[in-house]
Amino acid sequence: MNLGTSDAGWLEKSDGTRVPIATTCSIGRSPSNQVVLSDDRVSRRHAVIQFQGVREFWLVDLGSSNGTFVNQRRVTQPIRLRDGDQIQISQFCLAFRQPQGGEATRLDASASNKTILEIRAVNCWLLLTDIEGSSRLAKQLPAEQLPVLIGGWFAACKTVVEANGGSINKYLGDGLLAYWREGGQADNSVARAVTALRELQARQQPRFRLVLHFGAVITGGVASLNEESLSGPEVNFVFRMERLAGALGEPRLVSEAAWARLKSQCVLKEVGQHPLPGFEARYRFFGF
Repeated sequence: MNLGTSDAGWLEKSDGTRVPIATTCSIGRSPSNQVVLSDDRVSRRHAVIQFQGVREFWLVDLGSSNGTFVNQRRVTQPIRLRDGDQIQISQFCLAFRQPQGGEATRLDASASNKTILEIRAVNCWLLLTDIEGSSRLAKQLPAEQLPVLIGGWFAACKTVVEANGGSINKYLGDGLLAYWREGGQADNSVARAVTALRELQARQQPRFRLVLHFGAVITGGVASLNEESLSGPEVNFVFRMERLAGALGEPRLVSEAAWARLKSQCVLKEVGQHPLPGFEARYRFFGF
């Protein structure tokens, strides 16, 4: 059988109803959510589950006041779900199901052929945001404040990216990776998104870094049946950039490839040439 979205994972309500999880599954009080929970203690957009990687599902609380709990523990940052996990939101309990064996893990020949055909190189903008000192925050803030702050930040970043035509590729423990495919108004959209994120940085709630790169990434593989899977040296490059930004104390770092496309729309300053672990040359980087 094909590996459809309903085979990969689903939420099971207390009455046994199954809600298949596609690329994302939003949960909240608003009727626009895939899972609607009618209760005043549930936020309009309370949480989201995202399919990412190979058969990985991650739960993100979007800064809800009353929290999201997995196996009776409040979610303070994105968490990977496992088969059988119990998600508690207000009075509602949802069981996450993702069978690890049997037919749900097998691909038939047609699905395999589709996977091979979908592997290709595509030019993309890559944007990585990362909270500074997340471990320190966890020690400083009261337990009830931390998930609201972190979840609200994830929700704000998600809104900026998606409002400007981008897509979230991965949620990380204390950050996220977003992308825009080359073409159309992508350059302008990225410039607007970066400007909005800079304004978000100014609030320092919490402090975070952002790095921006442009390059050819590999898309495809098993995950491409449900989402845009990104891999290759350019993806590794942007993660190494984030570490460099931290070492340099730069809140915003732009690669030379991104600068060449963005310099007419943003004022950027050169911050020197630096090596990156795993890459042979020294590279020019810019701040703004």
